[in-house]
Amino acid sequence: MPLPRCAGLALVLALGVAATPSPTLEVEAPPGLQAAAARVRAAAPDLTPVLGLLGEPSPPARVRVVLAEESSELASHVPSWVAAYALPSLDTIVVFPARTPTYPDRNLPTLLTHELAHLLVHRASGGARLPRWFEEGVATVAAREWGLEDGARFAAAVIGPGPTSLAEVERAFTLDPGQVARSYALSAALVRYLLRLGGADAVAVLLAQVRRGETFETAFLHTAGRPLDRFEADFFGDEVFWRTWVPFLSSTAALWMLITFLALVAIWRRRQRDAIIRARWAEEEVAPAPIPPENDPRQWN
Repeated sequence: MPLPRCAGLALVLALGVAATPSPTLEVEAPPGLQAAAARVRAAAPDLTPVLGLLGEPSPPARVRVVLAEESSELASHVPSWVAAYALPSLDTIVVFPARTPTYPDRNLPTLLTHELAHLLVHRASGGARLPRWFEEGVATVAAREWGLEDGARFAAAVIGPGPTSLAEVERAFTLDPGQVARSYALSAALVRYLLRLGGADAVAVLLAQVRRGETFETAFLHTAGRPLDRFEADFFGDEVFWRTWVPFLSSTAALWMLITFLALVAIWRRRQRDAIIRARWAEEEVAPAPIPPENDPRQWN
C-alpha cells in the first residue's frame, strides 16, 4: 500500500537525516581571534532539525568558517550590523566575532545554524535563485523556535508602517537595521504560514521541485495549493488579522486600554460640562442691572 505524499517523504527524510552527520567546521582565524575560534568550534550546532525541514540528506562534509577582524577587507564590504554571512557556492561562512549578533540570531549557536541553513538551502534547491524573503525565512525558522520577540516584532511590522507585500519585504532587507529586523520577522512568519498550508514537509517539497527544474512560482503553487499572489494577499489580509488583531483585541491588555480610554473620555466630557457652567456663572456676575420700568416707584428715589 503506497504511503501518502507527506508520510512517505517524512519517512525518507527521517531515515536520511538520521544517517546524515553534520558537517565538520574548519575554522580559520588570525592570531588575534584564536579564542573566538575556540568558541566557534565549541558551538558547532546539531543540524538534524534543519535537515528535517529542508529534506536535504547530503550536506557538505566540511564547511569553512572564516573569522574576520574589523580591520579586514571582508568587514569593509558589509554593513557594521552584519555579524555573519554565508557564501553558499563556496560552502563558506564569514563571521565577525567583534560584532554583537542581532535579531534574529541572538547567540553564536543560533547564528551558525542560520548561516549553515543558507548553505543547505542552496544545495537543496540545486543552486537555484530563490526570493530572499523565502530563503531568509527558512533559515530563521530552521535556526530556532518562534519566540516572544518574534511575535512582538511581527506585530510591530504589520500594525506599524512596515512592509505590506512580498516586494516590500524584499526591499526592506537593503535598508536600515530596524527595517531589516522587520523583514526577518515577516519572512519567518511567511514560511511558517506556508508550513501550515502545505504541511510540515512543505519547504522540502518545494525545494525538491525547484531542484528538478520547476520555477519557484510553479513549485510554490504545487506545494501551497494556491498561487503566490493569492498567498501574499491571504497572508497580509486574513493571516495578519487573525494572528495579530484578534489576539490583541481579545487580550486583557486591550480590555484595560478600552477601560482607560472610556475613563479619559468621561473625564474630558465632565471637564467640558464644568467649563460651560463656569462660563455661565461668569456671565451672570458681570451682567448689568436691569433698568427699572417707567412706572416703577424706584426711579423717583
